[in-house]
Amino acid sequence: LLGERDDEKKLDKKTRMKLAALRALAESENDEKAFAALKEVALDRSQPRVMRVAAVQSLGDFNRFDIVPTLVEMAKNDPDDEVREYAIHSIGDASKDKSKTVDHLIMIFNATPKQKDKQLETVLYVIADVGNDKAVDFLVKVATTHDNDDLGSDAVYYLGNIGNEKSRAALLQILRKP
Repeated sequence: LLGERDDEKKLDKKTRMKLAALRALAESENDEKAFAALKEVALDRSQPRVMRVAAVQSLGDFNRFDIVPTLVEMAKNDPDDEVREYAIHSIGDASKDKSKTVDHLIMIFNATPKQKDKQLETVLYVIADVGNDKAVDFLVKVATTHDNDDLGSDAVYYLGNIGNEKSRAALLQILRKP
């Protein structure tokens, strides 16, 4: 957060003011007009990255509205890597149905080009954060079949972080596999 604030000091006065307005709107968590404005900023690729990221981060707080389809679309198709990363994190925060959350994240993982290691790792992290049985199953699959050894190792690490009985059983299975 400190780094963010330092970066914001480098913004021009007009952008800082707009960012402050955006954050103030975000406090109106269930206001339809505030939600629409934040969504518009998040999707507007001509907006400065800092504005788009702040909008994406705030949208998940609007629990009266279903923002997940928009976040999924951004995570798959936005040209800005940082905006995609924040959209992925926000999917985990915004979705009420954890099973659907994992489905969306698996779809994003499978649609992400293999050279986008950081984004793939972020998806694994958010899946692990959900931590349900479907998340464990997917992490086991990545750990045991993915051709990127680093992602496989990340999946094993995240299984350990989940720490429930199913994830421990999966780790034992991986350990005992010839």
